[in-house]
Amino acid sequence: MRFYFKILLVFILLLLFLSSFFKYYHKKEKSITTISGIISEGDTLLNLLIENNIPQEQSYEIVNALKKILNMKRCNIGDKWEIIFAGENFLKFTYQNGPFDYYTVSYNPETNTYISEKHRLETEIQLLGAKGKINSSLYESMVSLGISPEIIIQFAEIFSSKIDFFTDCQKGDEFSLLWNSYIHNGELVKDIRVIAANYKNNKDSYFGFYFEIPNGEGRYYDKKGNSVESAFLKAPLNYRRISSYFSYRRFHPILKIYRPHLGIDYAAPRGTPVSTIGNGKVIFAGWKGGFGKMVQIKHPNGFISYYGHLSKIAKGIKIGKRVNKGQVIGYVGATGLATGPHLDFRVKNNNKFINFLKLKFPPSYPLPKKYMPEFEKEKLEMLKKLMELEENKITTFEEENVSTKKNNKKIPII
Repeated sequence: MRFYFKILLVFILLLLFLSSFFKYYHKKEKSITTISGIISEGDTLLNLLIENNIPQEQSYEIVNALKKILNMKRCNIGDKWEIIFAGENFLKFTYQNGPFDYYTVSYNPETNTYISEKHRLETEIQLLGAKGKINSSLYESMVSLGISPEIIIQFAEIFSSKIDFFTDCQKGDEFSLLWNSYIHNGELVKDIRVIAANYKNNKDSYFGFYFEIPNGEGRYYDKKGNSVESAFLKAPLNYRRISSYFSYRRFHPILKIYRPHLGIDYAAPRGTPVSTIGNGKVIFAGWKGGFGKMVQIKHPNGFISYYGHLSKIAKGIKIGKRVNKGQVIGYVGATGLATGPHLDFRVKNNNKFINFLKLKFPPSYPLPKKYMPEFEKEKLEMLKKLMELEENKITTFEEENVSTKKNNKKIPII
């Protein structure tokens, strides 16, 4: 009797073991795995799918389904993708084109069909902020706080006519700023626009407040409602140093004679983009003797700017072309009589060359008086938030249990 009982017990234990084994094996076989990445140079979606163990025929089906809802010409380097498998079987492909739109292709094994769908992230606009001090450059100091390059560029452009961040930026200078961003499920999707900014050095404190008039046109104004922008940028390029200043008697390094140098030489690497200092019309673009490749732009109020020794002139820049302030019109070079790559930059006003470094820039777009009451109201609100930010009265992202994809330390304004 005992013998049969032992056999029965062994048989039961064997059944339990086999049941657990098959459950584990089935679970393992059907486990969900995810592979993700970004589009690199030379990638195609078809090859990407095949390289990630999806059979060629099935990869064709996925791509064809995606083509029904996505213009494949809009697939760009940096776009995100994700593949989900159930065991070894393809389950779903997701392609994110831009910060908001994403597309999915799912496989239905019961009907043997591929279903493609377009989606859009549901986002909310949130006000973020940051403050800090200059330790090295403006860019490096802001990046260390988790501020995106897009917002850093906006901040620099706001004060570009007031501060040259390549020469005027000093260690210990302070900055604070507020900007709007799109947020999805507590994660940063895309930064939108700086709406208030402050930069302090040992001499001055500069403010910029974004304000839109009823027609939708928005600009930055100071505390008094004067435009922070000016007619001209403070410099036409990002340069390393000024190698030669405006002078009526300067020794020419090639000609070996003293003669006037009625401009500024900005030393910069070959290929550095050169921008027009203001709105205007191109009146010359080509070869100009010792100046090499040159562009001349006529601006309002009798100003003409000159850009010489260019390595090449930007595409589309020709006589009669209208250009906007900050638009790239050429690239640093050493054409003509030049010992090395630099920009020979000159400005003429009313037919007389002037020292651009001593020119006082008037505001370009003053705010009409009828909008001042609304501007004052918005300005005071932003000033209050900037003060709260600077006085550490606003909680950090982590304290609000909000995080970005890069875990950046930014500050939400509630």
